[in-house]
Amino acid sequence: MSPSSLKTVLESSSPDKSVSEAHIATAIVHVIETARSQGQSLDDVITELMADDALLDSKSRHLLGDILTQAWNTL
Repeated sequence: MSPSSLKTVLESSSPDKSVSEAHIATAIVHVIETARSQGQSLDDVITELMADDALLDSKSRHLLGDILTQAWNTL
């Protein structure tokens, strides 16, 4: 799942467009499960995340990359 797919999951998760920590956690787990099922590595997912300039600013991409890495290693 690409980072833009993550954005779609977050945007469609609530009618009022508010995003809770639970929504974000669910989206991250979904990204990890989908990536693994498609044979992608953590490096593949992080590379995609870092390449998508339109989704997040650089600081946010790096923070999300750190969160994805922690979640990937935990799940």
